[in-house]
Amino acid sequence: MYQSWIDVTKINHQSEQDMWAVDYTAHPLLDPGFTRRPSRLQTLTRLAYRRVLKDDEIYRRELARLFYPLGSAQAEGIGTRELQAMAAEYLVEADIYLASTIELLPHDCRDAVLPLPVVTSCKDVRDLMGLSFYGESERLRYEARRKLYLAQMLLQIDHTRLIQEGPNHRTNFENLLNEGLWKFTKQIHDITIGFHLDPDGDRIRYSTRPEPGDQRWDFRSTFIEKPVGGRTLALDVLYYNCRFKRAVTPISFEVVDGARRVVESVRWGDMRQETSGSILSKMIRKGINNPDEIGDIIGAMFIVNDNEALNDLLGLLDSCIGTPLGWRNVTDTLNEAPAGAELNTFSSKSFKVFKGDVDILCEDGGRPYRYPVEIQIFTLESYLRTVCGAHDASHLALKLRQFLYGLVPRIFPREIYGSDWLTSFI
Repeated sequence: MYQSWIDVTKINHQSEQDMWAVDYTAHPLLDPGFTRRPSRLQTLTRLAYRRVLKDDEIYRRELARLFYPLGSAQAEGIGTRELQAMAAEYLVEADIYLASTIELLPHDCRDAVLPLPVVTSCKDVRDLMGLSFYGESERLRYEARRKLYLAQMLLQIDHTRLIQEGPNHRTNFENLLNEGLWKFTKQIHDITIGFHLDPDGDRIRYSTRPEPGDQRWDFRSTFIEKPVGGRTLALDVLYYNCRFKRAVTPISFEVVDGARRVVESVRWGDMRQETSGSILSKMIRKGINNPDEIGDIIGAMFIVNDNEALNDLLGLLDSCIGTPLGWRNVTDTLNEAPAGAELNTFSSKSFKVFKGDVDILCEDGGRPYRYPVEIQIFTLESYLRTVCGAHDASHLALKLRQFLYGLVPRIFPREIYGSDWLTSFI
């Protein structure tokens, strides 16, 4: 997880708020005190366990409700063993997610939060429900309940329409760009940029002639000329990428051929091919309990030279994907007077970007509907900040802050594991 050339001081999150003071309103089953505090949800869950404990047919029907509409032919005809196997797949996914998350922790911290073997070995919903209420220790009860809840959230993600249609929406968006942007390409050329952090700790110095000691980044630049509104817009797009969040491959910093470079690496690699791990983490971290509320299921990123080029790109995008009225949740920190929505809680004040959600109109069987795409546009200098390990706006440092201060306290709560195991690092 950690590379020696990433400045650890950029990971530390300076806040007066207690990182362990977690609001569990959106995810009550992750609350360590869920079974101790009276609530209607707790009562409902306990009654469900009593029903399935006493009657195998009721257990079969309860499992069937997880996967099929109530009263459907599939729900009535499927057997208990098949349903148990289907549920076990999600329970295993929950185990893999937790194990992969623990691997992101500093090595010396991991043993303290490893799930109990009795929990990881359990692949049955009814047995886990029993452990969550009547396990012999508070930790056992919590870990059983956490596993059930993570599995339920992974199933919920699978059943979300925007995620099911994600690959189709990505294809539709890229078709719009192919027709309205990329077909006006005049030239494609490769550029290597050498860059380093200025002594002031903020500005990035960069050049097309890398010097010894520089970090390097390779771009395949696309030069476009398109007539728009009575004039021709000419623009170099240094980089473009569109990704479906479920299939995203996070970036990592590694030394390649003696040079520091940014490469892609697989996280949650043992989960199914298109993992829900990043979606699940974001839902927990941001207190989201409905996957439809995630605005960046489809995300597109552009890098251009400067602010003037950014304005030209917005004009080009407006000509092919929608109207200015279609933008929502716009954040613009590249202006001298930043405007729009605030940045992520864990973002650096030095993070510079123009981003927002655009609603794309498409059709399904002749009926028009909209899906959101989060578009991020960086200038060259603002992007290089995110891949410079010593800069406060480093993308990796942001991800580590989100993980350590946003996710860890919510799935490894102090009430269960204490806090000393992580204090030495943070």
